[in-house]
Amino acid sequence: MTYKAFDFKLKQPEIYRDIFIAKLAEAGFEGFVETKQGFTAYTELDINPDQYLNNFDVEYTYTTSKIPEQNWNKTWEKQIKPLVIDDFIYIKTSFHPPKDYPLVLTIDPKMSFGTGHHETTFLMIQQLLELKWNNKIVLDMGAGTGVLAVLTNKFGAQQVYAVDNDKWAYENMLENFEKNQSQNIKAILGDANVLENLPRFDVILANINRNILLQDMTTYSQKLKKNGYLILSGFYLDDVPLLLHSAQKNGMIFEKQLEKNNWISLRLKKM
Repeated sequence: MTYKAFDFKLKQPEIYRDIFIAKLAEAGFEGFVETKQGFTAYTELDINPDQYLNNFDVEYTYTTSKIPEQNWNKTWEKQIKPLVIDDFIYIKTSFHPPKDYPLVLTIDPKMSFGTGHHETTFLMIQQLLELKWNNKIVLDMGAGTGVLAVLTNKFGAQQVYAVDNDKWAYENMLENFEKNQSQNIKAILGDANVLENLPRFDVILANINRNILLQDMTTYSQKLKKNGYLILSGFYLDDVPLLLHSAQKNGMIFEKQLEKNNWISLRLKKM
């Protein structure tokens, strides 16, 4: 399998990088690495990025190259650094040395989204730190690397279901669950349709794009226990009114909002 690398250069990367990445993620790009002048996007699909970026009045250029699959991990190894959150959680990869923190996770991302470095994953983790997890049944929807599933498992969740519709992410999750000696986590390949055969949840985590969240909001509400929490991210400040309106229509109330660089996380409660 050969991946294409699109090396983007933006006029104001600190402002527009995340917006471009979000649009290309929706288009089917599978991995992103930030650069000084912009970012590099990876895909195995035949995608013309211009058709997804033509609504932006922002100057950009890009060059393309082919990246053999076996070189992907070396690319990540050069780019990813360990992450420390609140002097409590230390997220590293297999090639980083362990350090003395209360909670240490080993997450090898490969092509999957979610190492904690991106604002949305970081915000989700901040939300997780505020809840109690003992005996909870949890759904991690669009789980990517499985980092949130691993965390809730380590926090004491009774059972965690991690769902992703990407085969590469599914296989990556399985590897990361094994690396962290995670128990009571079930990885599932699929989308919201698989939830029909799963139990109801105390907490649902969904770090996905706005359109998918709106599409599946009713399903999330139906699968959430009374007084359960739905924690969302993967969208911008401008998307909040739409998501809150949909949540309220489905019997959920707003509880907390976190923001980082215009990315948002919402915590909702089922009434």
